[in-house]
Amino acid sequence: MSAIARRGLALALVLLLAGVVAGCLSRRFGGDWGQGASYQGFNPETLNRGGSGDFRILVDLTAIFYDRITARRFNSKATYDDPALREFFRSEAAFADYYASLAEVLDTAHFESQRPTAVRLDSMKRGALNSVVVNVTIRGENGLPLRWWSTFVTREDRWEFSQGRWWIIPGKV
Repeated sequence: MSAIARRGLALALVLLLAGVVAGCLSRRFGGDWGQGASYQGFNPETLNRGGSGDFRILVDLTAIFYDRITARRFNSKATYDDPALREFFRSEAAFADYYASLAEVLDTAHFESQRPTAVRLDSMKRGALNSVVVNVTIRGENGLPLRWWSTFVTREDRWEFSQGRWWIIPGKV
């Protein structure tokens, strides 16, 4: 085998390994976003496409938001100051309440560096008019000594459609 062929084979193996590692490190677990999730009160594939409270848009927005919080440290000012995260909240106070609640949950569940590594959409349930409760499972590395397994937390967030867009409505802290 020539030197060029060996280099080509080595490069192909490196690229294959990189693809496998990237797949293993995916920030979503359980398949594509929303695959296997339960939807109560609406079908995101058919209901209300393009309407004022388009639920298909909501599924896509939740994918963007939860992907954005993945692999970020929640005990970091850089994450707190991220304007892309703030865009999902009506006010600074709403964002601060949500952020404090999530940081506390991650700390209590012993997430290493308060850093989620993956998020899975479990369910969406239509509540009141233009209101949806979103249940997600958040996974992270366990920060306790001698714990090599992951830690998980389930979170329920309320999303509401008003003023022409979907917002996250934090619960009471």
